[in-house]
Amino acid sequence: MTLSVKLTVRMTKDAKNLLDKKASKLKVNPSEFVRFATDNYDPQALPVQHPRVDWDTYHLLGQVKFELNKIGTNINQLAHDANLSVMMGSPMQSQLEELNEFSGCLNQLIGLMSEIRFQITDSTGVKPK
Repeated sequence: MTLSVKLTVRMTKDAKNLLDKKASKLKVNPSEFVRFATDNYDPQALPVQHPRVDWDTYHLLGQVKFELNKIGTNINQLAHDANLSVMMGSPMQSQLEELNEFSGCLNQLIGLMSEIRFQITDSTGVKPK
């Protein structure tokens, strides 16, 4: 298809921003988006751009999350034992508080790892390999 006719369109800044945003979602420029919106333009002709994902990094994040989960399990076991010791009169209250605080931080890291992995797949629309 030869593009031989030029069309100038005037619009508000808000409308232009909306056009740019919608075109960006389809990963095309605004001109292609406008042609896409007309009846005589075939949307199948739009080039399909597949996002690039570094799957090694994605899987490495999964491995780090797995290891953090294992560490968290060990900390929970230590906290459980410390709780039992405190109940039996041992002066471990400060260590128990540190373990609980560390466990909370670890859970936050695990949550962040999960969120990063989700954002990678959600933003690209590509399922993990």
